[in-house]
Amino acid sequence: MLETTASDYNAFLQVSLVHGRLQLVAEEAIYSFGDYYLNFRKVFEVFDFGQLPERASVLVLGLGLGSIPELLALRHGLAYAYVAVEIDPVIIELAAEYSLPALDVPLEIHHADAYAFLQLDDRRYDLICVDVFQDATVPEHLGGTDFLDLLKESLAPGGAIIYNRLADTLLHKRQARAYFEDVFGPAFPKSALFDSGGNFMLVNEARFVEAAAGAG
Repeated sequence: MLETTASDYNAFLQVSLVHGRLQLVAEEAIYSFGDYYLNFRKVFEVFDFGQLPERASVLVLGLGLGSIPELLALRHGLAYAYVAVEIDPVIIELAAEYSLPALDVPLEIHHADAYAFLQLDDRRYDLICVDVFQDATVPEHLGGTDFLDLLKESLAPGGAIIYNRLADTLLHKRQARAYFEDVFGPAFPKSALFDSGGNFMLVNEARFVEAAAGAG
């Protein structure tokens, strides 16, 4: 264990070194785990990055310790530029202290609520990764159709959205599938659900993951 702390958004935050990877955990969830951050690691392994520009712009909603840019840059060798949005200033401080110095990628960090950021930011991104949790719960205002409309407006033509939803128990799986079928799917008619084995990764267009057995 390297550090235990708390914030206004998380009553418990702990940074540890596990199997040589920095891990950030809250009371009920793993927020970051280097290239062991399995939900995004698994979907990235089947994702068709060839459909994105060589130097794609990536919006990461929910920074953690930077597992998503780490996976893309170090594991997949992609020369992308990143904008990360994180509401918890303590998490930003932890990332700045422990992980970001070793992550040599263009990375712009904003301390903001994801919804509010999308309302004000007028840029378009080739890849948007939604990884926003408060412990094991996606904040309610980030689950409605208005939030998905903001994601659409922030997406470059031909771009991809990957939305992480918890599916670690039977109840959570039912809730995540209902969200996919009732909210996400109607907003993105060509979408796909990829089962990472613990979470459901919702993708705006199936063409990005259509080779994966869990897509459909």
